[in-house]
Amino acid sequence: MAVPILLYPFKNRIVRGDWKTNIQQWLEFVSPDIVKMEWEFIHDEDVTYKIGSITNGSSAALTGLVASQANGICRLTTGISNNGYVGIFPAVSASLAGAAFVGDNSPVIWARVKTSSAETLKIEVGFTDSDSDTGAVNALATPTTTALDCAVWCYDTTDSAGLFWQGVHSKNSTTPSKVEPGLFLPVAATYEWMGVAILGDAVRFMRADQYGNITYPGTWQPSGITAGDALIPWIFAQNRTSSASRNVDVDYVIAYQRRTSVDD
Repeated sequence: MAVPILLYPFKNRIVRGDWKTNIQQWLEFVSPDIVKMEWEFIHDEDVTYKIGSITNGSSAALTGLVASQANGICRLTTGISNNGYVGIFPAVSASLAGAAFVGDNSPVIWARVKTSSAETLKIEVGFTDSDSDTGAVNALATPTTTALDCAVWCYDTTDSAGLFWQGVHSKNSTTPSKVEPGLFLPVAATYEWMGVAILGDAVRFMRADQYGNITYPGTWQPSGITAGDALIPWIFAQNRTSSASRNVDVDYVIAYQRRTSVDD
């Protein structure tokens, strides 16, 4: 059975005393009992040894280390083709070698991202079960997914009825479900933290502003994903026009989970 884990590992949570009521989870977070994957994008070898990618379309590209950027950033460039895309994940393309995360071990992912424009664009952040899909989400409005199992924040301007970040999850290719806060529209050139947590087969979508202040704590969505499925951290950007290219900059990504699904 999955065991609760630290959901919000931000400095301001410590300053405000969150550790006083969750001290076991804070201490566990820095212990070897937690498996962590971190991308800081401060070395060239990030995209050579740690990060796999898929690209499609004219000028679609991954820049693993953008020069002269504070903290180091990775840039996903959608290119100018309609539906051209770029996605990143652990290890190498089409191998699922980075699929070390499972719902039974309570995984969490946080990514600090920003975009050059919120127009004609699709972005996904979260966990999915394939590193070769043309996006985990097929259609946001419906919704439908390409992935059999996934839990991702998705922003897609083709969903004209809801131009906000929406949480999408699918369990073993059953009809996907959405969480629609209706609050958060990506703002050009402004970072935000997007988070997804899984607890067994339950899914939770979370958001914080660029400083780590929680703006949406989310709630657990039951029967949201297959608890034992192999998952990868996933960030994906796709153009929704045949002209203007978009950049999605990624400052930092952390994905972590417990080494075991039960307490001793």
